[in-house]
Amino acid sequence: MSFKIEVKEGFLHIKYGEEVFDASALKVLKSMLDSKSQKHILLNLLSVEEFSDTEPLQSVQSGWIDSDLSFILIVREAMMHLFDEDLAVVPTYQEGIDFYEMEDIQRKLLNDE
Repeated sequence: MSFKIEVKEGFLHIKYGEEVFDASALKVLKSMLDSKSQKHILLNLLSVEEFSDTEPLQSVQSGWIDSDLSFILIVREAMMHLFDEDLAVVPTYQEGIDFYEMEDIQRKLLNDE
């Protein structure tokens, strides 16, 4: 499995480098995330040409969001229809950063109330 983690200010950028994202890739990702349970995540899946099943990945994403953390998926625009429209799924890295920054502003505003 080809995952690369870049530590950015405020979040982790995890870049996946394979063409297929399947159950074994999800298992490796979940293992990596276990030690990063309090971090905001931008998961870059732009290299992926095929998802075996998106539901388990969306379940991981939902769990992160339930913990009041950002978990943003970056996928090819042609693949966005495979994901729940209510979740954070964007077609470019820059849009992922923008989405994270907006969520961060919302969190700060809610904590100030």
